[in-house]
Amino acid sequence: MTLDQRDGPAGLRNLRGAVGASVLFSAISLTALGFGWAWLFHRTSQNSAVDDAGRYGALAGRAALAPFITDSLLRGDPTAIHNLATAANALLTVGEAAHVKVWSADGKVLWSDEAPLIGKTFPFGDDEKKLLGTKDVLANLSSLDEDENQFEIKDGESSLLQVYFGWVTPTNTPMIVETYYPTSLVDSRAADQRRSFLPLLLGGLGLLILAQLPVAIALTHRLRRLQTERENLLERVIASSDIERRRIAAEVHDGAVQELIGITFSLSAAAEESEPPMNERLDGLAAATRHTVRSLRSLLNSIYPVEVPERGWAAGLDETIAALRQRGVAVNVKVPDWRLSPANELLLLRVGREALRNVDAHAHATRVDITMTRTGSAVTLLIADNGVGFDREMAASQRQVGHLGLQLLRDLSEDMGAVLVVDSKPGSGTTVHLELEENR
Repeated sequence: MTLDQRDGPAGLRNLRGAVGASVLFSAISLTALGFGWAWLFHRTSQNSAVDDAGRYGALAGRAALAPFITDSLLRGDPTAIHNLATAANALLTVGEAAHVKVWSADGKVLWSDEAPLIGKTFPFGDDEKKLLGTKDVLANLSSLDEDENQFEIKDGESSLLQVYFGWVTPTNTPMIVETYYPTSLVDSRAADQRRSFLPLLLGGLGLLILAQLPVAIALTHRLRRLQTERENLLERVIASSDIERRRIAAEVHDGAVQELIGITFSLSAAAEESEPPMNERLDGLAAATRHTVRSLRSLLNSIYPVEVPERGWAAGLDETIAALRQRGVAVNVKVPDWRLSPANELLLLRVGREALRNVDAHAHATRVDITMTRTGSAVTLLIADNGVGFDREMAASQRQVGHLGLQLLRDLSEDMGAVLVVDSKPGSGTTVHLELEENR
């Protein structure tokens, strides 16, 4: 059987988790946004560089070749072909071009720096057909895997910048000029554009980070303030509870206990003056009254406020541990010498005393292990015995007759944002598990 309050309010632990999740989500979002912007700038700069380089290639091609694209070239005039070849070779050597082709409207290669292509015919694609009869420009990165590009691979490159532009002869006969340029021409322009965008990207990310900082700082300050207010409130609640405990203990001790002690003396005196069998009955009543007085004093000891010793909460268990050891119970203590907040030390002491008191009164155990560990800000106390244990029905019956110690401690733990679990089975002993947060 396990008794706990894990379904209660999560308190500051949930708030800390929400703040941490918010900061983590913001960091992930900013990182993703940065990568998204970088990818977008890369694509944009690449496309823009292709267009820019295409315009450059078309301008260079028109300036170098247009005067020599004539009707004589279409008729195969040797002089016209020679003049075009001279201009194209100049474009290849001075103008950074890698290859040049001049096409007729029917897809025939009229001239190319790759001689095997001259005279061959290849079908135009839809985009190329749109250039016929215009002076428009088409630029893209070619994969060089088409038949007409079989000779275009240069210096081990797998792609080139492919620039087409339309042209017409003096008699308005449409033609297409195709030039190739190294992709380094595109890469250099794209790099220039990315460098121009980089300050904007970094500035935008910086502004977003600066916009997030006040929110994160405000949440952190609010978390700390709520934590401080909560601890102060709990300390006041505990202090008020202690005052009430002292008042009740004083009233019972000075009232009912003293009256019962007086009754005990009266009964003992009456027994001495009485004859049998009345004196025996009076002695029995006096003994029963003395037992009631002892029970009330024991109850007063449990009601009276617990105070944490100067040496720490664990020192407050010494007397109870010594009493168990005198009765032959092996008590193993592994509690580091840590000082925690006053409220947390008081909770540890109360839970420890109540658990050991139950071992003494009900468990019939021969061994008890007390251990405390810390993981980050979480502090865990375990008190485990090898006693007879109990089940849910037994726990309910104990509460019905007034044994509310652990239930009250569970309520106090819940109020402090801690978790108290009591795990027990008949014949398998009992483990009291307390987990709390220590942030001081």
